[in-house]
Amino acid sequence: MATTTLGNKAVMSTVKLKENGVLVEFYIARHNYEPGLNGQGRTLVVRKDCYDQRQWHGSNVNAYATSAIDTWLNGTYKNLLDADIRAVMGTTKFYYTPGNGNTTKTTLERSVFLLSATELGQTHQYLNTEGTALEGANTLKIANYNGSATVQWTRSPYTNRTGSAWYLDSNGGLSVGSCSGTGGSRPAFTLPSTLSVSDDGSVSVNTAPVISGSATPGSDLGTKAVGFNLTYTVADADGDTVTVKEYLDNVLQRTYTATLGQTNTFQAVTAANFQKVLNGAHTLKVVANDGKADSAAYTVTFTKKVTSASITLAEPLDADDAITVMVLNIVGALPVDAVLQVLVTNNAKDAAPVWEDATADIKSGANHVFENKTAANGFAFNFKLDVSRGGSDTGGYISSIGGAFE
Repeated sequence: MATTTLGNKAVMSTVKLKENGVLVEFYIARHNYEPGLNGQGRTLVVRKDCYDQRQWHGSNVNAYATSAIDTWLNGTYKNLLDADIRAVMGTTKFYYTPGNGNTTKTTLERSVFLLSATELGQTHQYLNTEGTALEGANTLKIANYNGSATVQWTRSPYTNRTGSAWYLDSNGGLSVGSCSGTGGSRPAFTLPSTLSVSDDGSVSVNTAPVISGSATPGSDLGTKAVGFNLTYTVADADGDTVTVKEYLDNVLQRTYTATLGQTNTFQAVTAANFQKVLNGAHTLKVVANDGKADSAAYTVTFTKKVTSASITLAEPLDADDAITVMVLNIVGALPVDAVLQVLVTNNAKDAAPVWEDATADIKSGANHVFENKTAANGFAFNFKLDVSRGGSDTGGYISSIGGAFE
């Protein structure tokens, strides 16, 4: 299932959260909501439709902090949300006017709250500026309930009276009403922008996988002349299925499904594969993904410096008759000061093969005539090539070895 994060969703796109186990749509109303009060990384979500119709304040005073709707939002309504969402929603600071005769704008902190009239794009001489208009105010000013447009309460008091609060009518127009009256309740709250959003829009609290390894992340393993084992384990607090990707110099080498807690070995640098890595500086990176988020990358560096090579045939080449002469051609680029030795044998299957030095012949391009004339287990050909850098420390390569014998 494809995933993104809440912070990557476009403003006024919708996501889904569960209320009493049922998925309900919410608008992404603003990223980094009131950063001066809450810091960065909080995303404001607003219920797409009103939850119900209810009274603003039972005592008919426009004091939002003690209102019936504020008590309901942060009690009954909040408890409808999943426990893991409640755990990460925390509280949010926002601008509000205390009301009931106090018209000085200040701040309030709540888990769930109503939008202000200002945030819904409204202005009036008896309306304090509480925050700024949301990007989607023109959409948000129209609220539905049970499929039809309805009035919606704001948290803003009418500053010229003590018993009235601002609401938006079914056409999105600014109106004032008695606090003891009823209007649409439209919950809003903020969530961490790092929360995961699945491709169906559902929001979930997720812990990204964690990778721990035999080397400290970010460390330099130094110079390596032979293959080595870089081991690591993958953990996931949620127990999700985790896909692991291994990169050499940011080129993907392997993808597999991890067994959580099991020791894994980075395959590209094991003895079996190390010869495929070129000399020079390299970066190894491991990233794990649980279908919702990537782990922090586990990265180390090393420098490969191999100054010698040995090449032989895995199995001798059989001959029907005595092998008396051979020729070998090395294709590649070897520095003039490279130290090269080539040994050849025509009785490779014997318990103690006779190895003859054919280096000079091969360097000159001449045939090598075997001195050995016997083969207890039948004539068979093999060679052993050893090459190393000379005093200049200049590297080279061998791309292929060809030849013939008779």
